[in-house]
Amino acid sequence: MCLQNEDNRTAGVPFVSLLVFASVLFLAGLGKRHLWDGETREAGIMAEMARSKDFVVPRLNGQPFLEKPPLYYWVASPVFRSLGENTYSAKIPSALAAIGGVLVVFILAQKMGFSLSTAFVSAWVLATSAEYWSLGRQCMIDMTLCLFVTGAMLCFFQASRSETDRTLWGAGFVLSLACAVLTKGLVGLAIPLSALTIWLLARKDFSFRAWFPLIFGTGLCLVPVALWIYLLCRQLGGDMVYKAMLANSFGRFTGSYAEHVEPFYYYLMKFPPQLFPWVLFVPMACIFHVREIRQQGKESPSLFILVWFVVPFLLLCTSAGKRTIYLLPLYPAAALFVGQAIGLVLEGRENPTNWFRIPVGILVWTVILAPLGFICVYIYFKQPFTGWLLLCIFGFCMGIWAQRRLSQKNLKGFLALLAPALLAVYLAFDTSIAPIFNAKNSVEPLFKYCRSLKSEGVQIALVHPKEHMSGAAVFYLGSCVQVLADEDDIARFLTSEPRTAVVAYDIQLPNPDDVDILKSFRMDEDTMVVAARKAVKGEQDRENRP
Repeated sequence: MCLQNEDNRTAGVPFVSLLVFASVLFLAGLGKRHLWDGETREAGIMAEMARSKDFVVPRLNGQPFLEKPPLYYWVASPVFRSLGENTYSAKIPSALAAIGGVLVVFILAQKMGFSLSTAFVSAWVLATSAEYWSLGRQCMIDMTLCLFVTGAMLCFFQASRSETDRTLWGAGFVLSLACAVLTKGLVGLAIPLSALTIWLLARKDFSFRAWFPLIFGTGLCLVPVALWIYLLCRQLGGDMVYKAMLANSFGRFTGSYAEHVEPFYYYLMKFPPQLFPWVLFVPMACIFHVREIRQQGKESPSLFILVWFVVPFLLLCTSAGKRTIYLLPLYPAAALFVGQAIGLVLEGRENPTNWFRIPVGILVWTVILAPLGFICVYIYFKQPFTGWLLLCIFGFCMGIWAQRRLSQKNLKGFLALLAPALLAVYLAFDTSIAPIFNAKNSVEPLFKYCRSLKSEGVQIALVHPKEHMSGAAVFYLGSCVQVLADEDDIARFLTSEPRTAVVAYDIQLPNPDDVDILKSFRMDEDTMVVAARKAVKGEQDRENRP
């Protein structure tokens, strides 16, 4: 990572450097950690769309799944067809979206007047924020939403200021909004529109030039969404689509999903650790941006950044349904907020006060000590040595070297060493430490066992599965799987064919005298079992016969 004066450089060099850094950060070793929890639901829908080639109706184990629009699954399906259905390919769409988001922030920072160095730092802060990095390596649709929201903010910012390319940036704004809505529904519209509306009001800009792209673009972006809904209604019927859309567009906001209901202050507690390690620099950034707004007033880029973060944040706080993942589209604003302040200190345009020195000291010692902690975890769980563990040693050495540069007050040299150190620490965690917990969080071993039974001619069914179990069954078994609702269904299924088995939580099984437990799998607090009908005496004798 090089922070030389941009007088001697073109924007292409830091852009390519950032692309390489982000590509390694989000793509290297992507398949080492299995799909966990809700990831298997998304993977199952992706796999089913890729196999059926029905791009209108997303389906989960054969049933229409209308909680989310289909754009993410449209993008993912070609990946499955070209690279195969596996853990790595399931995560690639999110990883590519994360890389794209980092690059868009770099471009936006430049358009806002940041130097190349500061633009680079802002994008780098986004890439290495703990939650953004983590979600970029998961099979989840929210990273794609984040990319399109960021793209919409960039395009509108430019459309409102550019004299020559307003039509082009306006078209980009409409396209980004349409893709955001087709990714996750009305929230893809609410986040950018709420921020942009308040930004224009704060600037006291009531000109036709400013408001026309916002109003016209909003209406135009709904055209492809309306077309998809029309095709959906033709296949499923208007009543079903209407109820599903109404429930998913407003149900989360009003609290219809009881498991997601949280108090107003929920995000105030959850957001700071998600922005680690850069949350340490937020006080310094606050001081800087308040001063900038006072000096430049409504024309300050700081106003755009603050409104982008604060307005949707408050909007999300008023929603009854809350999940930490909903904050993801605000991370680019947080990265610009922190990155500009850090970048100016590194360039020598701001004095490194204690608000900078103390967080930097905490950061560098975190980078030094984290690899040692990873090695202790590896030893504690008695894991065999792998090449990925060498990243811990590399990260530790780079951290020590960075600390030396920091003690010499060589801030640019410090950051140039900190970048690969953080890269090594993040990759070491996801490729060496996180896979240790696959046995606890992954259903892959369960369905690999079911796949082996299926290859022997055993018919498999699921007993009242949760969504992530249905998705996992489709993803790992290669086809839809029959679902059983109650004990009568289980009894009928187990006696319907000579060779049958069910996948269930142990508490879902009927009288244990009626079934044999073929294998058990412990996951978190639950025990999943694969069970078959208990053979009668004659059948047991035939099965035991050589």
